[in-house]
Amino acid sequence: MKSEQIKPFERYAEAVGAERYRVTSIKMRPDGSKQTFILDKRDGITRGFTPEEIAQRTPEMQRLQRRGENLYYTPLSEGKHHILIDDMDREKLDRLIRDGYQPAVVLESSPGNYQAVITIPKLGTPFDKDVGNRLSDALNREYGDPKLSGAIHPHRAPGYENRKPKHRREDGSYPEVRLLKAERRECGKTLALSREIDAGYQRQAAEKALKTPVEQFSEPNSTQTTPVSEKTATEAYWRHYRDVRKRQRGMLDLSRVDAMIAVRMRVTGFDQSAIEGAIYQCAPSIREQQESRDWTDYARRTARYAYSAAGDRQAADLGKYRQQWEKLEGRERQQEQAKAREIERNGPSMSR
Repeated sequence: MKSEQIKPFERYAEAVGAERYRVTSIKMRPDGSKQTFILDKRDGITRGFTPEEIAQRTPEMQRLQRRGENLYYTPLSEGKHHILIDDMDREKLDRLIRDGYQPAVVLESSPGNYQAVITIPKLGTPFDKDVGNRLSDALNREYGDPKLSGAIHPHRAPGYENRKPKHRREDGSYPEVRLLKAERRECGKTLALSREIDAGYQRQAAEKALKTPVEQFSEPNSTQTTPVSEKTATEAYWRHYRDVRKRQRGMLDLSRVDAMIAVRMRVTGFDQSAIEGAIYQCAPSIREQQESRDWTDYARRTARYAYSAAGDRQAADLGKYRQQWEKLEGRERQQEQAKAREIERNGPSMSR
Protein backbone atom coordinates (compact mmCIF):
# COMPACT_ATOMS: atom_id res chain seq x y z
CA MET A 1 0.00 0.00 0.00
CA LYS A 2 1.34 3.42 -0.97
CA SER A 3 2.09 5.96 1.73
CA GLU A 4 0.15 9.20 2.03
CA GLN A 5 3.26 11.10 0.87
CA ILE A 6 4.04 9.09 -2.26
CA LYS A 7 0.56 9.54 -3.74
CA PRO A 8 0.76 13.34 -4.01
CA PHE A 9 4.35 13.08 -5.23
CA GLU A 10 3.29 10.83 -8.10
CA ARG A 11 0.59 13.29 -9.16
CA TYR A 12 3.01 16.18 -8.77
CA ALA A 13 5.82 14.49 -10.73
CA GLU A 14 3.49 13.46 -13.54
CA ALA A 15 2.39 17.09 -13.92
CA VAL A 16 5.80 18.78 -13.60
CA GLY A 17 7.53 16.28 -15.88
CA ALA A 18 11.05 16.80 -14.53
CA GLU A 19 13.82 14.29 -15.11
CA ARG A 20 15.02 14.36 -11.50
CA TYR A 21 14.06 15.92 -8.17
CA ARG A 22 16.41 17.22 -5.52
CA VAL A 23 15.15 16.63 -1.99
CA THR A 24 16.15 19.14 0.68
CA SER A 25 15.45 18.84 4.39
CA ILE A 26 15.59 21.98 6.55
CA LYS A 27 15.50 21.88 10.32
CA MET A 28 14.45 25.02 12.17
CA ARG A 29 16.53 25.49 15.31
CA PRO A 30 15.06 27.13 18.44
CA ASP A 31 17.22 30.22 17.88
CA GLY A 32 15.71 30.71 14.41
CA SER A 33 18.71 29.43 12.46
CA LYS A 34 18.42 26.63 9.90
CA GLN A 35 20.21 23.36 9.27
CA THR A 36 20.03 22.20 5.64
CA PHE A 37 20.53 18.66 4.39
CA ILE A 38 20.34 17.59 0.71
CA LEU A 39 19.58 13.90 0.63
CA ASP A 40 21.56 12.92 -2.48
CA LYS A 41 24.55 15.23 -1.97
CA ARG A 42 27.84 13.36 -2.08
CA ASP A 43 31.27 15.02 -2.16
CA GLY A 44 29.62 18.37 -2.80
CA ILE A 45 27.67 17.13 -5.83
CA THR A 46 23.89 16.78 -6.12
CA ARG A 47 22.03 15.42 -9.14
CA GLY A 48 18.65 14.76 -7.57
CA PHE A 49 16.60 11.56 -7.60
CA THR A 50 14.51 9.94 -10.30
CA PRO A 51 10.80 9.52 -9.44
CA GLU A 52 11.49 5.84 -8.75
CA GLU A 53 14.29 6.73 -6.33
CA ILE A 54 12.01 9.21 -4.56
CA ALA A 55 9.60 6.35 -3.87
CA GLN A 56 12.45 4.35 -2.35
CA ARG A 57 13.51 7.31 -0.21
CA THR A 58 10.04 8.07 1.13
CA PRO A 59 10.54 6.21 4.46
CA GLU A 60 13.67 8.28 5.09
CA MET A 61 11.78 11.48 4.28
CA GLN A 62 9.00 10.48 6.65
CA ARG A 63 11.55 9.98 9.43
CA LEU A 64 12.95 13.44 8.78
CA GLN A 65 9.48 14.95 9.05
CA ARG A 66 8.83 13.16 12.34
CA ARG A 67 12.04 14.76 13.61
CA GLY A 68 10.46 18.14 12.89
CA GLU A 69 12.16 18.92 9.58
CA ASN A 70 10.69 20.67 6.52
CA LEU A 71 10.93 18.92 3.15
CA TYR A 72 11.37 20.54 -0.26
CA TYR A 73 11.52 19.38 -3.89
CA THR A 74 13.54 21.04 -6.64
CA PRO A 75 12.61 19.81 -10.15
CA LEU A 76 15.65 19.42 -12.44
CA SER A 77 15.69 18.88 -16.22
CA GLU A 78 18.25 19.30 -18.98
CA GLY A 79 15.68 20.33 -21.56
CA LYS A 80 13.04 22.17 -19.50
CA HIS A 81 12.61 25.15 -17.23
CA HIS A 82 10.56 24.60 -14.08
CA ILE A 83 9.81 28.13 -12.90
CA LEU A 84 8.62 28.61 -9.32
CA ILE A 85 6.29 31.48 -8.47
CA ASP A 86 6.53 31.71 -4.71
CA ASP A 87 4.65 33.25 -1.81
CA MET A 88 1.35 34.15 -3.51
CA ASP A 89 -1.86 35.01 -1.77
CA ARG A 90 -5.16 33.98 -3.35
CA GLU A 91 -5.57 37.26 -5.22
CA LYS A 92 -2.15 36.97 -6.86
CA LEU A 93 -2.72 33.32 -7.78
CA ASP A 94 -6.08 34.14 -9.36
CA ARG A 95 -4.51 37.02 -11.29
CA LEU A 96 -1.73 34.75 -12.55
CA ILE A 97 -4.36 32.40 -13.98
CA ARG A 98 -6.52 35.23 -15.37
CA ASP A 99 -3.50 36.68 -17.14
CA GLY A 100 -3.15 33.49 -19.14
CA TYR A 101 -0.38 31.63 -17.35
CA GLN A 102 -0.81 27.87 -17.03
CA PRO A 103 1.04 26.35 -14.09
CA ALA A 104 1.49 22.60 -14.11
CA VAL A 105 1.25 22.52 -10.33
CA VAL A 106 -0.35 24.72 -7.66
CA LEU A 107 0.48 24.10 -4.00
CA GLU A 108 -1.02 25.53 -0.84
CA SER A 109 2.20 25.72 1.13
CA SER A 110 0.45 27.05 4.24
CA PRO A 111 -3.12 28.24 4.86
CA GLY A 112 -3.79 31.06 2.39
CA ASN A 113 -0.29 30.95 0.86
CA TYR A 114 0.42 29.43 -2.55
CA GLN A 115 3.24 28.29 -4.81
CA ALA A 116 3.02 27.47 -8.52
CA VAL A 117 5.39 25.69 -10.90
CA ILE A 118 5.36 26.52 -14.62
CA THR A 119 7.05 24.12 -17.03
CA ILE A 120 8.28 25.08 -20.51
CA PRO A 121 10.91 23.64 -22.86
CA LYS A 122 14.29 25.33 -23.01
CA LEU A 123 15.09 26.89 -26.37
CA GLY A 124 18.44 25.19 -26.73
CA THR A 125 20.44 28.41 -27.10
CA PRO A 126 23.53 29.56 -25.19
CA PHE A 127 21.27 31.89 -23.23
CA ASP A 128 19.01 29.24 -21.66
CA LYS A 129 20.29 29.83 -18.13
CA ASP A 130 19.90 33.60 -18.40
CA VAL A 131 16.44 33.23 -19.92
CA GLY A 132 15.32 31.00 -17.05
CA ASN A 133 16.62 33.44 -14.46
CA ARG A 134 14.91 36.35 -16.19
CA LEU A 135 11.61 34.45 -16.35
CA SER A 136 11.80 33.67 -12.64
CA ASP A 137 12.58 37.27 -11.81
CA ALA A 138 9.81 38.71 -14.00
CA LEU A 139 7.06 36.36 -12.83
CA ASN A 140 7.93 36.69 -9.16
CA ARG A 141 8.13 40.46 -9.34
CA GLU A 142 4.65 40.54 -10.82
CA TYR A 143 2.90 37.77 -8.90
CA GLY A 144 5.09 36.22 -6.22
CA ASP A 145 8.15 36.88 -4.10
CA PRO A 146 10.17 39.77 -5.62
CA LYS A 147 13.22 38.66 -3.62
CA LEU A 148 13.30 35.18 -5.17
CA SER A 149 16.19 34.74 -7.60
CA GLY A 150 17.23 31.92 -9.90
CA ALA A 151 15.27 29.59 -12.15
CA ILE A 152 16.22 26.49 -10.14
CA HIS A 153 14.56 26.86 -6.79
CA PRO A 154 13.12 24.52 -4.14
CA HIS A 155 9.50 24.55 -3.06
CA ARG A 156 7.61 22.73 -0.34
CA ALA A 157 6.96 19.04 -0.86
CA PRO A 158 3.25 18.20 -1.16
CA GLY A 159 1.95 15.68 1.33
CA TYR A 160 4.39 16.73 4.05
CA GLU A 161 3.84 19.20 6.86
CA ASN A 162 4.88 22.84 6.93
CA ARG A 163 6.83 22.83 10.17
CA LYS A 164 7.46 26.54 10.48
CA PRO A 165 6.93 27.46 14.15
CA LYS A 166 4.41 30.17 13.26
CA HIS A 167 2.11 27.54 11.71
CA ARG A 168 2.00 25.33 14.82
CA ARG A 169 -1.59 24.77 15.88
CA GLU A 170 -2.88 24.77 19.45
CA ASP A 171 -2.96 20.98 19.47
CA GLY A 172 0.70 20.83 18.41
CA SER A 173 0.00 19.76 14.82
CA TYR A 174 1.09 21.51 11.62
CA PRO A 175 -0.73 22.12 8.30
CA GLU A 176 -0.02 19.78 5.42
CA VAL A 177 1.28 21.15 2.12
CA ARG A 178 -1.65 20.53 -0.23
CA LEU A 179 -1.46 19.76 -3.94
CA LEU A 180 -4.36 21.81 -5.29
CA LYS A 181 -3.75 21.39 -9.01
CA ALA A 182 -1.64 18.98 -11.04
CA GLU A 183 -1.87 18.90 -14.83
CA ARG A 184 0.92 17.96 -17.22
CA ARG A 185 1.20 20.92 -19.57
CA GLU A 186 3.52 23.59 -20.87
CA CYS A 187 2.62 27.25 -20.51
CA GLY A 188 2.37 28.90 -23.92
CA LYS A 189 2.48 32.43 -22.55
CA THR A 190 5.67 31.78 -20.59
CA LEU A 191 7.22 30.09 -23.62
CA ALA A 192 6.46 33.17 -25.74
CA LEU A 193 8.04 35.36 -23.06
CA SER A 194 11.13 33.14 -23.03
CA ARG A 195 11.50 33.57 -26.80
CA GLU A 196 11.21 37.32 -26.44
CA ILE A 197 13.91 37.38 -23.75
CA ASP A 198 16.15 35.07 -25.79
CA ALA A 199 15.76 37.27 -28.87
CA GLY A 200 17.01 40.21 -26.81
CA TYR A 201 20.12 38.28 -25.84
CA GLN A 202 20.59 37.23 -29.48
CA ARG A 203 20.44 40.86 -30.61
CA GLN A 204 22.95 41.90 -27.98
CA ALA A 205 25.29 39.11 -29.07
CA ALA A 206 24.90 40.13 -32.70
CA GLU A 207 25.66 43.78 -31.97
CA LYS A 208 28.70 42.77 -29.96
CA ALA A 209 29.91 40.50 -32.76
CA LEU A 210 29.67 43.33 -35.28
CA LYS A 211 31.85 45.53 -33.07
CA THR A 212 34.44 42.83 -32.39
CA PRO A 213 37.44 42.49 -34.74
CA VAL A 214 37.44 39.27 -36.71
CA GLU A 215 39.85 36.72 -35.27
CA GLN A 216 42.75 35.46 -37.33
CA PHE A 217 41.77 33.02 -40.06
CA SER A 218 43.95 30.36 -41.56
CA GLU A 219 44.03 30.54 -45.34
CA PRO A 220 41.45 28.12 -46.75
CA ASN A 221 42.64 25.32 -49.00
CA SER A 222 40.81 25.18 -52.30
CA THR A 223 39.89 21.52 -51.77
CA GLN A 224 39.40 21.47 -48.02
CA THR A 225 37.16 23.44 -45.69
CA THR A 226 38.68 25.27 -42.77
CA PRO A 227 37.66 24.44 -39.19
CA VAL A 228 36.95 27.71 -37.40
CA SER A 229 35.66 28.83 -34.05
CA GLU A 230 31.95 29.40 -33.48
CA LYS A 231 32.65 33.03 -32.72
CA THR A 232 34.48 33.54 -36.04
CA ALA A 233 31.64 31.91 -37.99
CA THR A 234 29.00 34.13 -36.41
CA GLU A 235 31.06 37.23 -37.16
CA ALA A 236 31.35 36.13 -40.79
CA TYR A 237 27.57 35.58 -40.92
CA TRP A 238 26.88 39.12 -39.76
CA ARG A 239 29.30 40.64 -42.26
CA HIS A 240 27.63 38.75 -45.11
CA TYR A 241 24.18 39.66 -43.81
CA ARG A 242 24.99 43.37 -43.82
CA ASP A 243 26.41 43.04 -47.34
CA VAL A 244 23.31 41.25 -48.62
CA ARG A 245 21.05 43.85 -47.02
CA LYS A 246 22.92 46.65 -48.78
CA ARG A 247 22.63 44.91 -52.14
CA GLN A 248 19.00 43.81 -51.87
CA ARG A 249 16.13 46.30 -51.91
CA GLY A 250 12.64 45.93 -50.53
CA MET A 251 11.32 43.02 -48.52
CA LEU A 252 13.78 40.17 -48.09
CA ASP A 253 12.98 36.48 -47.99
CA LEU A 254 15.09 35.79 -44.91
CA SER A 255 15.21 32.05 -45.52
CA ARG A 256 16.75 32.73 -48.93
CA VAL A 257 19.14 35.20 -47.32
CA ASP A 258 20.28 32.53 -44.86
CA ALA A 259 20.76 30.04 -47.71
CA MET A 260 22.75 32.66 -49.64
CA ILE A 261 24.97 33.36 -46.65
CA ALA A 262 25.49 29.64 -46.10
CA VAL A 263 26.73 29.19 -49.68
CA ARG A 264 28.96 32.26 -49.41
CA MET A 265 30.50 30.89 -46.22
CA ARG A 266 31.10 27.56 -47.92
CA VAL A 267 32.91 29.36 -50.74
CA THR A 268 35.20 31.12 -48.25
CA GLY A 269 36.08 27.84 -46.56
CA PHE A 270 33.73 27.29 -43.64
CA ASP A 271 32.75 23.71 -42.98
CA GLN A 272 29.15 22.57 -42.67
CA SER A 273 29.25 22.40 -38.88
CA ALA A 274 30.49 25.99 -38.55
CA ILE A 275 27.82 27.24 -40.95
CA GLU A 276 25.12 25.38 -39.03
CA GLY A 277 26.30 26.94 -35.77
CA ALA A 278 26.32 30.44 -37.25
CA ILE A 279 22.82 30.06 -38.70
CA TYR A 280 21.52 28.73 -35.38
CA GLN A 281 23.08 31.59 -33.43
CA CYS A 282 22.19 34.44 -35.76
CA ALA A 283 19.14 33.63 -37.89
CA PRO A 284 16.50 34.10 -35.14
CA SER A 285 17.68 37.63 -34.38
CA ILE A 286 17.31 38.98 -37.96
CA ARG A 287 13.57 38.32 -37.77
CA GLU A 288 11.53 41.27 -36.57
CA GLN A 289 8.71 38.95 -35.52
CA GLN A 290 9.22 35.88 -33.37
CA GLU A 291 8.86 32.68 -35.38
CA SER A 292 7.79 29.46 -33.70
CA ARG A 293 10.10 27.19 -35.65
CA ASP A 294 12.66 24.60 -34.67
CA TRP A 295 15.84 26.63 -35.13
CA THR A 296 18.08 23.62 -34.61
CA ASP A 297 16.43 21.83 -37.53
CA TYR A 298 16.35 25.02 -39.62
CA ALA A 299 20.08 25.62 -39.14
CA ARG A 300 20.86 21.99 -39.96
CA ARG A 301 18.81 22.07 -43.18
CA THR A 302 20.24 25.41 -44.30
CA ALA A 303 23.83 24.30 -43.75
CA ARG A 304 23.09 20.99 -45.45
CA TYR A 305 21.79 22.88 -48.49
CA ALA A 306 25.14 24.66 -48.87
CA TYR A 307 26.79 21.25 -49.25
CA SER A 308 24.06 19.64 -51.37
CA ALA A 309 24.19 19.13 -55.14
CA ALA A 310 22.44 22.47 -55.60
CA GLY A 311 24.93 24.06 -53.23
CA ASP A 312 27.79 22.50 -55.22
CA ARG A 313 26.55 24.19 -58.39
CA GLN A 314 26.09 27.54 -56.68
CA ALA A 315 29.49 27.36 -55.01
CA ALA A 316 31.11 26.61 -58.38
CA ASP A 317 29.35 29.57 -60.02
CA LEU A 318 30.21 31.91 -57.14
CA GLY A 319 33.81 30.82 -56.68
CA LYS A 320 34.96 33.91 -58.58
CA TYR A 321 33.81 36.02 -55.61
CA ARG A 322 35.84 34.10 -53.08
CA GLN A 323 38.59 36.67 -52.70
CA GLN A 324 36.06 39.49 -52.45
CA TRP A 325 34.13 37.68 -49.72
CA GLU A 326 37.30 36.76 -47.85
CA LYS A 327 38.09 40.46 -47.79
CA LEU A 328 34.55 41.15 -46.54
CA GLU A 329 35.16 38.70 -43.70
CA GLY A 330 38.44 40.44 -42.87
CA ARG A 331 40.65 37.59 -43.98
CA GLU A 332 42.73 39.56 -46.48
CA ARG A 333 44.15 41.83 -43.79
CA GLN A 334 44.77 38.88 -41.51
CA GLN A 335 46.56 36.97 -44.27
CA GLU A 336 48.77 39.97 -45.07
CA GLN A 337 49.69 40.27 -41.41
CA ALA A 338 50.51 36.56 -41.27
CA LYS A 339 52.77 36.85 -44.34
CA ALA A 340 54.51 39.89 -42.86
CA ARG A 341 55.19 37.97 -39.66
CA GLU A 342 56.55 35.04 -41.66
CA ILE A 343 58.90 37.32 -43.62
CA GLU A 344 60.04 38.96 -40.42
CA ARG A 345 60.69 35.55 -38.89
CA ASN A 346 62.32 33.81 -41.88
CA GLY A 347 63.54 36.67 -44.02
CA PRO A 348 62.43 37.36 -47.61
CA SER A 349 62.38 34.39 -49.94
CA MET A 350 65.20 34.27 -52.52
CA SER A 351 64.39 33.62 -56.16
CA ARG A 352 66.11 30.59 -57.59
